[in-house]
Amino acid sequence: ADEHEKHRVTVGDARALTPEPALETKGFELRRWPTAVADFGDVESVKATYYGEMEALIKRATGCERVLVFDHTLREGGTSGAQKSLNVLGDAGKAAGAVRRAHCDYSAASAPERLRQLASGGSYTGAELSEEEREEVMCGRFAFVNAWRSIDSEHAVQESPLALLDPDTVRPEEVVPYKMVFADRVGENLALLHGETHRWLYYPRMVRDEVLLFKTYDSHEGGARMVFHTAVEDEASPADAPPRRSIEVRAVASFPRERPPRFFDMQH
Repeated sequence: ADEHEKHRVTVGDARALTPEPALETKGFELRRWPTAVADFGDVESVKATYYGEMEALIKRATGCERVLVFDHTLREGGTSGAQKSLNVLGDAGKAAGAVRRAHCDYSAASAPERLRQLASGGSYTGAELSEEEREEVMCGRFAFVNAWRSIDSEHAVQESPLALLDPDTVRPEEVVPYKMVFADRVGENLALLHGETHRWLYYPRMVRDEVLLFKTYDSHEGGARMVFHTAVEDEASPADAPPRRSIEVRAVASFPRERPPRFFDMQH
């Protein structure tokens, strides 16, 4: 039932910004964080090694107390078909295509409900949460954070790069909630109306050792709370550019109630 409009927009170079974008100020930031995973098509290796790496990265970037990593998606430019998350149950499948529509993964209504479901199951990188820990997660500040990385060890990203929308340029009336119906649950995502004042940004030529972190919902009402994002068709991309290959991990960071969260200075 979706009806999408294609728009030609200017996408700025986030690498050139001063100060550098940060999770707390713009809702996204770039970190250099090498990985020990050699084959991202190996689901067991991703679960056993990469989830822990991303948990450590998100803790480092946010200063949160706990990270629940709950799924990941492999994507490849030029691949058609619906998104398929590769999760702990081993739903390997094929890589999904790059998503070419501006969206955000959660809304103010769906994020707390999704957190409740995840808190009941615990983290894939650790033991199941106790009832006391679940209560603390639900009552404190939490933030859904995505970690996006190119998995191409030979080429920088040139085709279908990921673009992010400066949250300060989005007006409330431009946000459109819509339902996402799954076999086991109904979620709610956010679509976006085109705006002439929108400021789109991207990190040109991302390489395998870089990870782009961005928030898809933050319960804290101060600062950047969510970031709309989409793959874009880059007019400067060479005709023979290799298809973009990437992995996107989804996680939720929870903060203790007894002390305010702290965000570290960026280190590259």
